[in-house]
Amino acid sequence: MNSYLRQISILYVEDDEDVREAYEKTLKRSCKHVFTACDGVEGLKLYKQHKPDIVISDIKMPHKNGIEMAKEIKEIDSEQSILFTTAHTESDFTLKALDLQADGYITKPVEKKILIAKLTSLAKNIINEKENRRKSQILQGILDNQSNMIILTDFDKIEFASKSFFELMEVKDAVEFSEKYHDILTIFAPQEEHISATTKEEFLLKYNNTPKDKRVVSITKGTNQKTLYASIDSIDMDENRLYVISLIDITILQQEKIKAQYNASHDFLTGIYNREKFSEVFDIEFLRSQRYQRPLSIAMLDIDHFKEVNDTYGHLIGDEILKELASYCLLNIRKTDTIARWGGEEFILIMSETDIEKSKEVCETLRKGVSSINFANLYHITVSIGVTQMREDDTKNGFLKRVDEALYKAKNEGRDKVVVN
Repeated sequence: MNSYLRQISILYVEDDEDVREAYEKTLKRSCKHVFTACDGVEGLKLYKQHKPDIVISDIKMPHKNGIEMAKEIKEIDSEQSILFTTAHTESDFTLKALDLQADGYITKPVEKKILIAKLTSLAKNIINEKENRRKSQILQGILDNQSNMIILTDFDKIEFASKSFFELMEVKDAVEFSEKYHDILTIFAPQEEHISATTKEEFLLKYNNTPKDKRVVSITKGTNQKTLYASIDSIDMDENRLYVISLIDITILQQEKIKAQYNASHDFLTGIYNREKFSEVFDIEFLRSQRYQRPLSIAMLDIDHFKEVNDTYGHLIGDEILKELASYCLLNIRKTDTIARWGGEEFILIMSETDIEKSKEVCETLRKGVSSINFANLYHITVSIGVTQMREDDTKNGFLKRVDEALYKAKNEGRDKVVVN
């Protein structure tokens, strides 16, 4: 039983009653919850009521078609996963789905194995993203509420400190601390993006100029390094000003947070950037290109006949080829380029400061290199690549639509080629 599918809910919209009932039975055997609708009007109503993880919809339906329904759903939740089923293979439907950032489409008649495989892939991404968000929330909660170490000091000597601090520093008390360390600043090791200084004035200036969520210090003990979140308050006692330094050990949390941030921005299979991270980089590069009138090109790369690879050698070999291709591309693009997995066997490449001639040259080098490699120690593959340069009046959707058209043309013209649009 598929553990990922058992955790998700699905809305299935299909106007053909016989088809709807047949696939409803299949979906209910695999998924946690399945809701069905006969057209886009009923589908939208059920979506608002249940907020399913995945929407599967036919495109051509009475009252409200799948594209119209999906557009309204995306206005409610732009991140909603949507999968289209259609008897239409014209590029027009593909481009409309792309405009909506749909997760793909399956041509009718839909093979149940293909449908379940696609849903499993989407479900895995959804579950992983939910888990990453959950971990980030838990980690943030711990950072906000964890018990801490307290030090009362004038930065030269310690007036008082909690037992947990002395245990961390491996001393019995303030007297032993002063014998072992010159002053409190001595224990804070110089570390990139962490606060350290040689004088009280310099340390406090750095602390006050650092955003609250980045006020971090490092303490090195032998080969071990502790990362601690610091907060400082001052109190006046007699004629002296003392400082209450509160330290929270976030060493493990920092490691987990970094890991969670990595998982949120990288594709779980190939290890390169995922579609969400691509969107973030693309937004920045698009705006920069518009503002400074600098060239920007993007390319979309697709493995030719990848279904045959999976059918012949199995999905494990297919996954290995995807990983090896991603690694090859990452190693063979320029340092200024950004590559991400777009979905399935498709990858997308951002080439900043690059006009169409140079971007075509980069893509031709990639294409030739890929065709010369023996992937997974047994299989030669080829790739089709569409490439385009940003135009003065471009929108982001128009830019992406044009590169998809170029890829579609490369496929139609025999594959294993680079097509410029």
